[in-house]
Amino acid sequence: MQIYLSTLTELDYDKSLNSIEESFDDNPEMSWQARAKVKHLRKSPCYNFELEVIAKNENNDVVGHVLLIEVEINSDDKTYYSLAIASLSVHPELRGQKLGRGLVQAVEERAKAQEYSTVVVDHCFDYFEKLGYQNAAEHDIKLESGDAPLLVKYLWDNLTDAPHGIVKFPEHFY
Repeated sequence: MQIYLSTLTELDYDKSLNSIEESFDDNPEMSWQARAKVKHLRKSPCYNFELEVIAKNENNDVVGHVLLIEVEINSDDKTYYSLAIASLSVHPELRGQKLGRGLVQAVEERAKAQEYSTVVVDHCFDYFEKLGYQNAAEHDIKLESGDAPLLVKYLWDNLTDAPHGIVKFPEHFY
């Protein structure tokens, strides 16, 4: 089976939402919530179509999806702009084949090309740790709630001013 990654187009909007929903068929509550979240974020001012990647099969079916949304990391004296993984889904039949890893790597490369230095994630910790994400608290990056877990990945090896502080998600993120 051939799988290729691409930027989402308007023709893919409904297909990608259906794919997201199918990815969570075993959990109907999460299924519609994930779909609604992505649909809502696409209409938000922080949406950047270049930071949404889909995977398609040879039949042009959407079988995977990832979306990053801009967040702020506020320190005492500076605001850093970072990204957060808002959604990652892979069709159940294709899990375990590194498609999720490929989607994340593709969107991280796009983030790097847009000169973002970090990506944070607040869910699926075991999975993202396998992709090089680290405990954000060890890098002085925390959520407003303080003790909630958070992971971070630095996209650049040598940062002279690494982001640190409190992560502020856009109001439309949740």
